[in-house]
Amino acid sequence: MKKVKIKDIAEKSGMSLTTVSRYFNHPELLSQDTKNSIEVAVKELNYSQDNLARILVTGKSNLVGAIFPHLHLSFYSEILNQLIKQGKSKGYSFIVYTSNDSREEEFELINNLKSYRIKGLILLSHMLSGTEIENLGIPVISIERSGGNFKQINNDNFTGGKLAGELLIQNKCDVFVHINNGYHEDWPSFKRIVGFEYVLKDYPFEICIDEGLTDPYSEVAHQAMRRLISQLIEKYNNKKIGIFCSNDDIANLLQRECIIQGLRIPEKIEIIGYDNSPESDYAVYPITSIEQNIPLMAQIAIESLENYLPHESVVPATLVKKRTTQ
Repeated sequence: MKKVKIKDIAEKSGMSLTTVSRYFNHPELLSQDTKNSIEVAVKELNYSQDNLARILVTGKSNLVGAIFPHLHLSFYSEILNQLIKQGKSKGYSFIVYTSNDSREEEFELINNLKSYRIKGLILLSHMLSGTEIENLGIPVISIERSGGNFKQINNDNFTGGKLAGELLIQNKCDVFVHINNGYHEDWPSFKRIVGFEYVLKDYPFEICIDEGLTDPYSEVAHQAMRRLISQLIEKYNNKKIGIFCSNDDIANLLQRECIIQGLRIPEKIEIIGYDNSPESDYAVYPITSIEQNIPLMAQIAIESLENYLPHESVVPATLVKKRTTQ
């Protein structure tokens, strides 16, 4: 078969070589009608872009690396979904890894990504220190992790924790509980606990940390939540409990266990999650949650690939009331 060239696409679509080149390299600069015309020609000619040749010639690629701790939490999966959606308009493709074992493994993954001459790395794992990230030699955009001299996108976690506490106080809960799977003072998400504590300094509250909740879809997590709820009900019998969870997945696990144990929501227990991910909407009782504005985080990340500047962007936290609170 004859190899299809850019020139052939230009002739077929009636566009200039420059315009066709922009379609592949900077599609955001073209109108939708122009892109549609070129796309029709590409499909009719059965053209397949040689990305390897493009990298060798230009020294650049439209590939973006992304490293997550894992993808079983709805926050991570929705961030990835939004990154792909936002990146599509820029012509970006993603190479996605998960890394939760060791720093050595993460360095190996990053070196592999660098071999593809990626445009940048979007990092959500917490394996590497700020200094190690600064020395990677590529643009790095972190989401919800500790700072350094690179681009950071974080939620206003302190305000998020405050909003959760204020609503539970307003709804006249008797005792207040925060449930988390880990306690990391150097993570931005730790400020959720600080904000919650700040509002509740004059009220009875406690923090429940159980690493067994790390994977909320595991049997270990179900058992851990079952024990935790039984202990809270025994300890605070005849009291209304307001519970703020570190993410929507743990909040959903909590809700399911409350339903199993016959605990009335929100009359006996009020529940607030964090992220306002799709998980919070699909629960049996849609879960009140603190919204991180995941689409905006993804948008800032994608825009930062084009105009990279090491600094922190803080995304506002907002409260979204649903059926697990009054």
